[in-house]
Amino acid sequence: MKSDHDGFLNIGPAAFVTKMRKGILWGGVVMILLGIAAITAPLLSSLVVELMVGWLLTVSGALAVIGAFSLRGTGLFAWSIGAALATLIGGILLLSYPLEGLVALTVLVAVILLITGIVHTIFALWVRPALGWAWAGFSALISIALGVYIFAVLPEASAVVLGLMVGIDFVSTGTAMVLIARSAAVMQRNMRET
Repeated sequence: MKSDHDGFLNIGPAAFVTKMRKGILWGGVVMILLGIAAITAPLLSSLVVELMVGWLLTVSGALAVIGAFSLRGTGLFAWSIGAALATLIGGILLLSYPLEGLVALTVLVAVILLITGIVHTIFALWVRPALGWAWAGFSALISIALGVYIFAVLPEASAVVLGLMVGIDFVSTGTAMVLIARSAAVMQRNMRET
């Protein structure tokens, strides 16, 4: 029995974008709305991101500590408990010192923006035959530029730059997704007419 997902790996980029058009469109709309919210309240959105990461690290670190004890008596126990404690302590520090944690997370976001910008550039070049590929490339360049900018303004602007840059990145990525989905709709309409 075949599912709707069979063949996704065997189709070209343009056909993939056409098939996923509605999901790409709604994902883009949600990203734009989240980006606007982050831009209008950058300090709040920076703190929300910082606290979310702090809680995620704390919970995952605590679970990893518990899981590490299943490896007692093996050579992996010391490594597992060390990595788990580092994650747990990092999370606790972010929760205990949220403003100081913003600087660390701002650096992390800058690195992530640079990496995702590079990956999105590769994706844009991969889907280049599809209409709207240039928007994905433009969004990728914005991510790279934001990453470079964050490094240039650290640490002075770290309280608001995290939320502001994440918001701008969400709006640009969401806009690219909406434009790609609209281009896929045009391409789909043109294919039906021929």
